[in-house]
Amino acid sequence: MSKVVINIDWAEKNFVASPEDENVACIATGKTLEDVKRNIVDALKFHIEGMIEDGDAIPKSFENEWTPSFKLTTRAQMRYSEFFITRKALARETGINEQQLSHYANGWKIPRPSTQRRITEGIRAISRHLAML
Repeated sequence: MSKVVINIDWAEKNFVASPEDENVACIATGKTLEDVKRNIVDALKFHIEGMIEDGDAIPKSFENEWTPSFKLTTRAQMRYSEFFITRKALARETGINEQQLSHYANGWKIPRPSTQRRITEGIRAISRHLAML
């Protein structure tokens, strides 16, 4: 079974997803992370079926059984985590000020990979703190 990497981002007021393989032109949106995950898997299945019916070449990762592997952008991670934690808490955990976090969450700035890791680790650390309750 192959893993298909699916990128998830945040645009305006929705999550948006597309496969990392640019040879498969398929996107989906959803108000929640769960919605967009379900929608992109359904859309990809439908799209691949259509490619097969049309006689188009199918990318290797879709030739047999496949499973999605979701990869969230920093913006998507932050938007999702806002349902559970505040930016103030994330700023306190990461040492990145709230205004800068807001810029990342709104897509006005794109964080460097090292900053992306700090944000991801900050979200995980807050989760661990809450799990101890």
